[in-house]
Amino acid sequence: MFRTIKLKLPYDRTLLETAKQFKEATQIVLDYGFENKTFNKNRLNKGTYRMVRGKIPTLPSALVQTARDTASEALKATKLEKKIKRKSLTIRYDNRTFKFYPNSHTVSLTTVHGRLIYPVAHSPLIDRYRGEYTNAQLVVDERSKRIFIMVQVKIPDKEVMKKKKVKVLGIDRGIKNITVLSNNMYFNSKHLREVKGRYQFLRKKLQHLGTRSAHRKLRKLSGRERRFVRDANHVISKKIVSLPYDAFALEALNPARMKQNGQSKKFRKMLGSWSPAELQKFIEYKAEDVGKIVVYINPKYTSQKCSRCGYIDKDNRYGSVFKCKNCGFELNADLNASRNIEVLGTSEYFRLLSASQSLRFNETPLTGGAGGQQQAPKL
Repeated sequence: MFRTIKLKLPYDRTLLETAKQFKEATQIVLDYGFENKTFNKNRLNKGTYRMVRGKIPTLPSALVQTARDTASEALKATKLEKKIKRKSLTIRYDNRTFKFYPNSHTVSLTTVHGRLIYPVAHSPLIDRYRGEYTNAQLVVDERSKRIFIMVQVKIPDKEVMKKKKVKVLGIDRGIKNITVLSNNMYFNSKHLREVKGRYQFLRKKLQHLGTRSAHRKLRKLSGRERRFVRDANHVISKKIVSLPYDAFALEALNPARMKQNGQSKKFRKMLGSWSPAELQKFIEYKAEDVGKIVVYINPKYTSQKCSRCGYIDKDNRYGSVFKCKNCGFELNADLNASRNIEVLGTSEYFRLLSASQSLRFNETPLTGGAGGQQQAPKL
């Protein structure tokens, strides 16, 4: 598995100049790719390499190649439908252009002035994640005069325990309650919505002013709001993963489609301030760190089905209250959904376990030709 370590570097003019030249090289390739309607790396290289080297002779050849790769991926992501204007000062480094030394807390980087070594600020993640340092991304913030490098490290996967008896926790994500767990634990979003409401009020007021100082304040508010939500998701995911369960079951949600399904403006507004994908990502990697797994289930009928008798009816739920029309069972609607998710998640866990075992003992190899060894899927 891969992890990213964010480290602070000294604010250096050489790194700043390298980032600016890398940005210029990337923009040249972006413009060429858009005009010629291609994101193929070989075509981009043939069409732009000499051009970039001629215009920016001090940018090392290896960084010209990574600038081309960066541009190619950006063009492919937009499907060549719109012209891209690169704004950020970032540099992509690969194993040819950087080397990280965790013991001495230094990093060696290719720059416009050759290969230089820089000290990095200490981080507990350096000792926590030791492995193969595959690549890195340098980020320069001119306004705050800060430079960071995100180092990607490849570490061995932790062995997931495959048990015949497993404890699965059902997790229902919602609007009023960020998460409701099948063990009767609630994470209410009241405080989150109050804080985001204050940010929204200030944002609306500043947008109405429209001055330059108001726009600067808007950027600061945006950063604070993102950090606040991110911190809340870190706290929640850490608490969930620390619970004594072997697996966590989540609904396979698509927030983008939920916004398009004819929902009211008020619902779309609340959903816009929600961050289920980020919370899901945090639960996934924190569970992976401790050898636990996350399974996904189909969300269909989880809110309409009675967790006691299994009766399904859309009239079972009224707002935040669930009352079964068949057996009369009544409880919080989100809690009922989380219990249904737990049951479906348990079934999904054993389905994956069964598939893994059947593939492991199948004598016919999937890959590797004659005598090739078959790989069982990871749970």
